[in-house]
Amino acid sequence: MIMILAAAAVIYYALAVKRKNRYLSAVLYGLLGIGWLYFMHPPVNVHAYEFWIFVWLMIFVGALLFVRKKGPEIALVRSGGKKVKKSKEASFPFFRKTLIAFGLFAACWAVIDIANSPLFHAGGYARRIEVSEVSFSEIPSFNFQETAIIDRESAQLVGDKVMGEMTDLVSQFDVSSEYNQISYEQGTYRVTPLSYSGFIKYMKNRTEGVPGYILVNTTTGNAQLIRLDRKMKYVPSGYFNDNLYRRLQFAYPTELFGTPTFEIDDSGNPYYVCTTYTYTGLHAMKKVTGVILYDPTDGSSYKYALQDVPSWADRVYPESLIDVELNDYGKYQKGFLNSVFGQEGVIRTSEGYNYISKDGDIWLYTGMTSAASDQSNIGFMLVDLRTHKAQYTTVSCATETAVMASAEGEVLNYGYAATFPTLINAGGKPVYLLSLKDSAGLIKMYAMVDAQDYQQVYTARAEKDSSSAIAGLLKQTAGSAGSSGNAVSVTFTIEAINQMNISGNTVLYLKGEGQIYRLDISEDNAAKAAFLAVGDRVTCTYYEDGTGTRRILDLS
Repeated sequence: MIMILAAAAVIYYALAVKRKNRYLSAVLYGLLGIGWLYFMHPPVNVHAYEFWIFVWLMIFVGALLFVRKKGPEIALVRSGGKKVKKSKEASFPFFRKTLIAFGLFAACWAVIDIANSPLFHAGGYARRIEVSEVSFSEIPSFNFQETAIIDRESAQLVGDKVMGEMTDLVSQFDVSSEYNQISYEQGTYRVTPLSYSGFIKYMKNRTEGVPGYILVNTTTGNAQLIRLDRKMKYVPSGYFNDNLYRRLQFAYPTELFGTPTFEIDDSGNPYYVCTTYTYTGLHAMKKVTGVILYDPTDGSSYKYALQDVPSWADRVYPESLIDVELNDYGKYQKGFLNSVFGQEGVIRTSEGYNYISKDGDIWLYTGMTSAASDQSNIGFMLVDLRTHKAQYTTVSCATETAVMASAEGEVLNYGYAATFPTLINAGGKPVYLLSLKDSAGLIKMYAMVDAQDYQQVYTARAEKDSSSAIAGLLKQTAGSAGSSGNAVSVTFTIEAINQMNISGNTVLYLKGEGQIYRLDISEDNAAKAAFLAVGDRVTCTYYEDGTGTRRILDLS
């Protein structure tokens, strides 16, 4: 709005004042250029629309202010009777000529982009992302610590609750809506920074900066506010020279940036992961070129080539770009004409995506369905958001939306709404794990749905310790699978028993034959667990939870 008013003022002076004071016109012209560069900070890059908007604005206003044209000569008769020829100053028709020039430029831009479109380069679009076909076993077996049970909306609820308890901060700062999922301390978390609560609060707190960030464990739902010794001064919610976007663009004026992503390194230090881009032609086939890690506490930054990005930076490739690349991969494998007419072998992403933790990184996964039908998925695509590594596994199964509807139908009497499901590998079998929420957005139940037979739905009440509910669901799916290998049966002699209270739930740890077994006490097994003693020989079914502990599903 400020820049629009400034441009309007320049035009007004151009029309009303320029013949009276050309110096004033020059000053206004310079102020417009400097103001636009400062407040809008467009990248100085031919691929950026913002750059060309600035260029054409300055050309237009410059023509308005400074270009004059002499009109036809006219004869004037002075009092002495002598005729003197004088040129009458005429207005320069800059509107017409500037519009013609702009039209020619836009036409050239369009021609170049069409020349670089899938119409002529379908193969290049199909190869934007390199995909390898793998078996479903490449998806790691279910690991409770690395499986996100809490979705983004639930993370926001618990994060806002933690912030509300901080009476010294809640009146001065807001919680950013980012809540980015990251891999941290061998678990999955969502992290989001605090932000200034408006301009007045910024002016009051700008000297010290933003005090910290909120970290939410997506497995347990535990949230904490991390207060920083060195506060963050350069953030997106800052103004003037403290605004992250402005500082970033001024430090790297020719780079094209997406939206910086807030993350933390292995020591919990805050950084903004700023991905840089370029295009083929002028504005076709967007691709990632590198990463700049920006430290918001002191304004230092580090530029990395893609192969050198630190392992803790999880979100280099944005989800929106990945989705476009996967759809291009599935669409143009057999050329542009086939993608429009025959559509042989054309596949596309399903509606939505989620994340899994794999190899210490965050991987986006989404179902892939035929372009001719959206009733079922024909496989899954997984993409490492740090390395761009992509894997495709062929598994015929229900779409995520069908699974959500099936889970909601199982608890129709409660009116709970299903979250977008998380794909897990339950003993080599694809299973969807999802939460069921009430109208207030609170998780009331968990559900597991067989991905290949989505009518098989298993539900469990949400408990303080979500691991107990998930263990119960795994027990149900294992029982329904018979010999499918979802759970392992073993007989051992108890060598030691230890009892612990975790999140208000009683847990027994049994040691036998060199292995540690965890038994979550519930109403179903309380009677059996009460009489366990050292020396007893027991038989149980269990699954590996990824921590070296065998979690007992059933005990006999």
